[in-house]
Amino acid sequence: MRLTALSLAALLVLGMLSAVPASAAAGSNIEHRANLRFPDLTSKAQGTDSDFIEMDIDPDPAVETIRTIGVFGSIYGGARVMDVTDGLPVELGYYPCAVGQGDVQVFQRGERDADGNIIDLGAANTYFTFTDDGYSSRGGICQTEGNANGWFSTTKQGTFIVDITNPRTPTTINFVPFPRGSHNMTVHPSTNYLYNSNSELITNAANAGIEYWDITDLANPVNLGILPLPVRPGLGTDSHDLTFNDEGTRAYSAALSQTVIINTEDPANPEIISSFMDPAINVEHQANQVTLTDPILGERDFLIIEDEFGGAAGAEQTCPSGGTHVYDITGDLERTPVKVGSWYIDDITTNATVLGRCTAHVFDIHEDAAIMTMSFYNAGVRVIDLSGLVGVALGGNGVGMREIGFHRFESGDAGGKSDSWSVKAVEVTESEDGTISAWLYSNDVNRGLDTYYFEGTRAGLPSANDAWFSGTSWLAANGPVQPAVGYTPFCLLGDRDSNETAPLVGRLI
Repeated sequence: MRLTALSLAALLVLGMLSAVPASAAAGSNIEHRANLRFPDLTSKAQGTDSDFIEMDIDPDPAVETIRTIGVFGSIYGGARVMDVTDGLPVELGYYPCAVGQGDVQVFQRGERDADGNIIDLGAANTYFTFTDDGYSSRGGICQTEGNANGWFSTTKQGTFIVDITNPRTPTTINFVPFPRGSHNMTVHPSTNYLYNSNSELITNAANAGIEYWDITDLANPVNLGILPLPVRPGLGTDSHDLTFNDEGTRAYSAALSQTVIINTEDPANPEIISSFMDPAINVEHQANQVTLTDPILGERDFLIIEDEFGGAAGAEQTCPSGGTHVYDITGDLERTPVKVGSWYIDDITTNATVLGRCTAHVFDIHEDAAIMTMSFYNAGVRVIDLSGLVGVALGGNGVGMREIGFHRFESGDAGGKSDSWSVKAVEVTESEDGTISAWLYSNDVNRGLDTYYFEGTRAGLPSANDAWFSGTSWLAANGPVQPAVGYTPFCLLGDRDSNETAPLVGRLI
């Protein structure tokens, strides 16, 4: 029988999915092309996040050389500035700043057209933010410049702003301090505001909130205050990660134990629209809005939220663990989001030592192509079809989003076992015959920067575990499940309030 949302949830909770062993395959239609380690500045360097932008790389204003640039961050190993125009990355510059987080976001300033595009890339200035969450001894240029400029008079934790207008000579231009650290930093689409996610745990509940600054003048950032967040039970209620919609009118915060939707029409004065919890999510790590046409619901605004189960501490003893969860937030539903789907990988083991940590982590959406890339730590990298979002699926099986490509390195492979933090593509293309292709860049905690080439179709792949579970085979092997004495079925999502106005997931604040 086909798994329903309820039966899938039950199987995951009861551990019944562990009855099928993990596939031994190391890859599918994703071909590994290159690997580059990060330099060790203070201790073992670990690849983290990346971001991309198109820019003029020639410092001579009379010469225009437009290339696609990727900035690849790390813990302890600084940031690499790479030319990825032709697929395989070529290093242009290196930022030797050893910090304990290394999240990056690239932004660009210059004259823009009505659609928000830079009119003249040759006249634009390009920067990236580089975060320090304070959990490591800093080394390299960050420490030297910070001491020389007096940036650390109040705190050493915060975000560095780096100029890469000349990508061969990354230059720190300022440091924005955050007493509780910068776990992830998000630049508003206007490029005039920073929204900081400090990812503090429940011990900071009394002060939970999103710090935001005006950086219109990069030489003189202005602290605008903190947007308080509601306190929720769980690991914590501070923002772990935050994204904006393209227009910059909404922000979506994955705040560890809750999701927060924020009105940012005036980014200097953000206001919370709603906050909700989902008991199926263990640790909210990332939340992104996407507008897609689903075959069941039609064109809708969806919010995709990723669960980094256990904070990827390796405590999960089964795979799959954390997956993705989909909510309809169209129109007024942003005040009362409705859950419409979920998806998990189909690597199934009874003990995490087989694959190691295998929870979902950083993902990236290509809305025009309806494709998402996502990292799963030791379970490698995945390419997911988003042409359907409503439903429940494992790997390439089920209804809703479906996996159409994967790759992972196993123990003993050259370069070491996969531990992918993030995997992103600059562009995803689909030819007339339905072939989808993309260069993929995985920043790996263990391996450094891996470059892949993906080519596949929406028809996808057979499951790593071959098929759905059969209801009859389960019964034949195990017999009927016997509920405990006195057990009463219940709905994990809870009941609506009597006035029928509360959301199906969580409650409107």
